[in-house]
Amino acid sequence: MKQLTLKLLLVIGGITLMNIGCKKDDKVDNSIKGITLAKSTATLKVGESTTLTYTIFPENAANKNVTWSTSDETVATVDNKGVVTAVKPGSAVITVTTEDGGEKATCSATVTRSDAVNVSGNVDGTWAKYSVINVTGHIKVPAGKTLTIEEGVEVNVSTGGQDANNTKIEWIVDGSLYIKGTPANPVLISVPAAERTTANTFKRLWGGIIGSTTCPEMLIDNAIIEYTGAITTATSPSVTAGLFKAGGGEGMVAFNTNNPKGKYVIQHTTFRSTGEDAIYVQGGSCIFTNNTFYAVGEAGGEAINVKAGCKVDAAYNLMYSANTNAFKLSNSGSSPTRAEAQINAYNNTIVATGWRRDPNGPKGGSIWAEKGALVNVYNNLVINAMFRAKAPKWQQNATDGPDLNSKIDYNYYAAGPQTSNIPQHIANGTASGYDGFKPGVKDAVYGAHDISGTGPGDKDPMFVSFPFVTNGLLDFTFDTAWDFHLKAGSPALTGAKTDITPYFSSTGVTVNGTTYKSPAASAFFGAFGAN
Repeated sequence: MKQLTLKLLLVIGGITLMNIGCKKDDKVDNSIKGITLAKSTATLKVGESTTLTYTIFPENAANKNVTWSTSDETVATVDNKGVVTAVKPGSAVITVTTEDGGEKATCSATVTRSDAVNVSGNVDGTWAKYSVINVTGHIKVPAGKTLTIEEGVEVNVSTGGQDANNTKIEWIVDGSLYIKGTPANPVLISVPAAERTTANTFKRLWGGIIGSTTCPEMLIDNAIIEYTGAITTATSPSVTAGLFKAGGGEGMVAFNTNNPKGKYVIQHTTFRSTGEDAIYVQGGSCIFTNNTFYAVGEAGGEAINVKAGCKVDAAYNLMYSANTNAFKLSNSGSSPTRAEAQINAYNNTIVATGWRRDPNGPKGGSIWAEKGALVNVYNNLVINAMFRAKAPKWQQNATDGPDLNSKIDYNYYAAGPQTSNIPQHIANGTASGYDGFKPGVKDAVYGAHDISGTGPGDKDPMFVSFPFVTNGLLDFTFDTAWDFHLKAGSPALTGAKTDITPYFSSTGVTVNGTTYKSPAASAFFGAFGAN
């Protein structure tokens, strides 16, 4: 009986253990324990795509849904299938995350520029975002054609001579040119990277952008243009086309126009390291706003030079160390087809201009108006320049001087205690900025509402970070950390003229289907106001 009872207990125990074992099998754990990507790094060129694949653990996981994300969609995007597309040069981290458990895996994506494209001769179409264009010979946008340059493009112009005359490369625009950079990704028009040196600042390594008599419109928005100003030769395209002096020998400019009926807008662009003028216009309706100029001109040269056939609004520009003037405004070259030059130059910040002029004698130093041009010059902040605004025969006759209806007033002048040791400056009594601002200077214009320092250091405009009293007068090196906004309490924050009507504040200038309007004048002097 005892043996039977023991057997029965063993059977019951076995059945119980079997039941327990069956219950455990019914609760199999198939939740996600991890995820990995097939590759942890990826290198792509702009515009390329790659698909990332992943593995989930365990294989029999019940919920295998995932989401994808990128740390910087401006560099690389990713869709819900793991397709990564390169947008612009840079780095981004691509992350895949499981819906169940939030397990993650990452891939570091590096985006590089596309392979460089070599161009010469006729060019049109589109130079796509972030591409590299090597200009190996003279280029031309043909009449009736359009070239669009998108954000982040890098244009490298070869510096070698193109013929037996050692003619440097020029860029002629018979058609339309649209340069469309952004603040974060400007278009760079330069020379090969190894040649972008301080020693080459005024070496005139290539010509410039020349709009011909047939060029209907150009836009330059958020660009950097540098190392221009090559000396022309008898075989320069601009010379053979009759756009520059026959026979050559003239310094090219960074940007030029020749069509009185053309429309031209330049904004948010930097011109630097040019052997001659930065902007030299001989025709067209023009808006030039919010640009920066420095290291302009080797032995002469202006930031903005306006001739007959032009109507121009130029405002909120920063002009530092132009060789001769920030503005040269002249009606020279007028004809029945090239009407009187008309210019509004207002709310510009002009610093340390005029000092590097060649030994032929001082000519201007900030703003120079002459030969029948109709000028309205207001609200400019002129600091440490060689002279205040000048106009020969001011209000006497329009043969030598500007149009008698011109106005130069409401401008602010101040200079620190710095002096020049150039013998010519000492002999002419112009060794300090204040020498060029004080009463009695030849050809200087004294507006009834001007604000002018009465001695070195007086009327300090109180820039946020520019060394007003120590910056070298002949120094052309620009510090990008300088901030030309005005501190609270600056005497330049009030007193400017606001009832100014720019030429294109209402109608605007329409380029490539977009209408650009000139900004209103501000109650402060200069381009920046309070920070």
